[in-house]
Amino acid sequence: MAEIYPFPKTAEEQEAERQLTEAMHTLNAAIKHAAQCGFEIELRPGTWSFASYTRTPVPYVDLTARLPGRQKPLEFVEI
Repeated sequence: MAEIYPFPKTAEEQEAERQLTEAMHTLNAAIKHAAQCGFEIELRPGTWSFASYTRTPVPYVDLTARLPGRQKPLEFVEI
């Protein structure tokens, strides 16, 4: 059986991967810190189907953090 060698990533692809990894570490740390401070965290997955730079929908996460007993009208924010 022949071995398959993946093409090396371009500099732009490597930078995008690095930024995404860094953003995920930052988001995870922020969620953990907020939970330790007593926030109720709610994550909802979604998709942007209107993205013009790809044929398939782009996933995103909608994040809500609330302190128990303090309700504020919901605000929708794009990340």
